Amino acid sequence: MPIKNPLRYPGAKSKLVPYIKKLIETENLTNCTLYEPYAGSAAVSLALLESKTISKAIINELDPLIYYFWISVMNDTDNLIALIENVDITLDNWIHYSQYRNSSYLTNKSPLEIGFAGLYLNRTSFSGILNANPLGGMEQKSQYKIDCRFNKEKIIKNIKVLSCFSDKIEIYNMDALDFLSKKTKYKRNYNTFVYIDPPYYEKGPTLYRYSYDKSMHTKLAKFIKNKSYPWLVSYDDHPEIRKLYQKSKRQNIYLDYSVNTHTQGKELLFSNLEIPPMEVDTIAEINCIS
Repeated sequence: MPIKNPLRYPGAKSKLVPYIKKLIETENLTNCTLYEPYAGSAAVSLALLESKTISKAIINELDPLIYYFWISVMNDTDNLIALIENVDITLDNWIHYSQYRNSSYLTNKSPLEIGFAGLYLNRTSFSGILNANPLGGMEQKSQYKIDCRFNKEKIIKNIKVLSCFSDKIEIYNMDALDFLSKKTKYKRNYNTFVYIDPPYYEKGPTLYRYSYDKSMHTKLAKFIKNKSYPWLVSYDDHPEIRKLYQKSKRQNIYLDYSVNTHTQGKELLFSNLEIPPMEVDTIAEINCIS
């Protein structure tokens, strides 16, 4: 049974794991090091570590609320769990922790405090969006109250399991392109796989605190298309993205990632590898993942 991720994350790619796993195995890259410059929930890295498909994950997250959450999971597990056990899931606390969305408020705050604030906001805000309103609304009149997604027992259990991978994960807080430039500078084909899941082109500004404008999407495409190491990019389907990666190998896939809707969204995969189409058994496995 796969580990459940403690974060609710818009656009999390856990449903792509079976496909990426098979791609890595097909390319004889099992036990490689995976680089994930836009980690977010780090769903892909963690699942591939759990399945022993990769030997190490080097992840990067620019948002300090998410970065310090992962730092706390891996390096300060017991104290993070103590905070979870003792906190009251209330609107007053949501208002308190929402102050951490202001970068100036983070001055003199410890990594543990910042990381816990990230978790609290993620589990108590609409769709896990850190800048969104609280679940249940400010008046808490909805049938889904602010605590409906904060199951302490399950969150703690998942954090304990994930902390066991601390010796197999490196975590950075850098601009994604700087991270790729520095951490993959001397990498070639052997023992390296780069999975890139940038902010969505169209809805990124409404979903993430750090999104891209057109020039940044263009800069990323120019950078990665010149690299010889194996890479895979996942994006929301948009004409501009198709143009940027028009000479790369491409596959289309439908994922249930849409926020505030039950419809499927079309996802595009680009790579410098011969990426195969979805097979029937892989599609079935994707559809079974909650």
